[in-house]
Amino acid sequence: MKVVPQAFYQHPKIEKILIDGLSCVILKSVQQADLQNERYLASHALTLVLNGALQVETKEGDLTIVHKNQIIFLPRGMYMISDIIPKNEAFEAVVFFFDEEITDEFLNHVEISNIEHVSKNLILEYDQNLRLFTDTLITLYRSKNQHQFTRPKLLELLHLISISKQGDAFVSKLFQLKKRAKKNIKTFMLDNFDKPLDIEDYSYLTGRSISTFRRDFKSKFGISPKKWLIERRMEKAALLLKETNSSVTSISQKIGYENISHFIKVFQNKFNISPKQFQIKYRKDILI
Repeated sequence: MKVVPQAFYQHPKIEKILIDGLSCVILKSVQQADLQNERYLASHALTLVLNGALQVETKEGDLTIVHKNQIIFLPRGMYMISDIIPKNEAFEAVVFFFDEEITDEFLNHVEISNIEHVSKNLILEYDQNLRLFTDTLITLYRSKNQHQFTRPKLLELLHLISISKQGDAFVSKLFQLKKRAKKNIKTFMLDNFDKPLDIEDYSYLTGRSISTFRRDFKSKFGISPKKWLIERRMEKAALLLKETNSSVTSISQKIGYENISHFIKVFQNKFNISPKQFQIKYRKDILI
C-alpha cells in the first residue's frame, strides 16, 4: 500500500506545484500503467484527469471510472486505483490534496440550507471556472517554489466548486464527512493492522477522535493500540519469515513498516534476534 500524498513527494516524475504538509497540488504524467495500486489517502483529494482515465474502487467494492476532463472527489481513506493510459500517450492528472484544517475553515464560511446524503463517489464537472483556475495556477506556480500560497489556493478551489452546478452535493459531502459513522473497531483493526498507518489514521477510518479511539480500543482489546499493533505485526512477520521465501524488506512492507530499519529494531526487541537470523535459524531447524 502506498500512502499519498507522501509517496508522491518522493516520486521523481511527479511535479510538486504547491506543498504545505499533507495539503498540496501535484501534476502527474506517466506512460506506464500503475494497475490495482492499493493506496491510502492521508488527506481528502480532488483528482482532475487531463488525459487517459482513472479507475477507482472503494473498500466497499464501489467501482468508478473517471474520464478525461472529469474530477473525482475522494475522501481520506483506502482505495484501489489504476491509471488507464491511452495507446502511445501518457496518463495525466492534477491532484489537489487538502487536510481537514482547510475543509473546516472552508465550512465555517459556508451556508447551506439542505444537506443531502451523498453515498457514491462524487464526479464533478470540469467547468470554465475550474479550467481557468487550474490553468492559471499551474502557469503561475509551476517550478516557482512559492508554497506559502498552498492553503489560500486550495480554499479558492473549494469555493469555486461550491458555486458550481454540483456545489451543494460537494459541500454536503464535506459536512457528511465531519459526522462520519463509527465502524466496528475490532473487525476493522483485525482486517487492517498490517497497513502502513498510524493511530491517527486508524482513529479517523473507524470514525472516532483519537481519544475516543484509544478508549474504545482498550475496552475491546485490553491493551493500548500501539502495543497491540506491534504484537500483531510481529506475529505476522514471524509467520512470513518461517513459511515464505520473501525477503526481509518485502516482509517489512507486508506488515505495515515502510522503514526497514525500524522493522528490524522492533523485531529484534520482540524476539531477541534479527529477522534474517530468525529466518536462517528456522530454515536450519527444518533441514535438521
